[in-house]
Amino acid sequence: MNNKVSRLEPLADYAGLRETEAARRLAASTDQIHTKEAELERLRGYLAEYRQRDDEVAKDSTRWQNARAFLSRLSDAVAHHEVELEKAIERHRLEAERWRDFHQRAQALDKVIERSQREQRHALQRRDQTELDEHAARYSREPRPR
Repeated sequence: MNNKVSRLEPLADYAGLRETEAARRLAASTDQIHTKEAELERLRGYLAEYRQRDDEVAKDSTRWQNARAFLSRLSDAVAHHEVELEKAIERHRLEAERWRDFHQRAQALDKVIERSQREQRHALQRRDQTELDEHAARYSREPRPR
């Protein structure tokens, strides 16, 4: 039994390392989502602010054309960031799925090792009890000095 546990422990260690790495990537993807959300909100704020200013520059055609071009580029940037955020959310979903898989594998190996260790302890206890029983039986059969 001990051999089985010693063979499984390196696998469990490796599974734990893979789970930890997957958790690190999951946390990084969460941070990336938060960063992209903040960027997108900032750009949306700028867009709303410049749209509001657009009414003020409407009297001067050159300024108005420049403002419209700027608003168009800003709108494109918002759309681009929305797509990037969607991609980050999808990557995060995949990282979460990957972490769950690694987590389940690590837990399964840990359970197998625990069960093997428990079986090993029980086997040792049974062996010890058998030895005690045999010793007691031999002792009871020996003639006692008077």
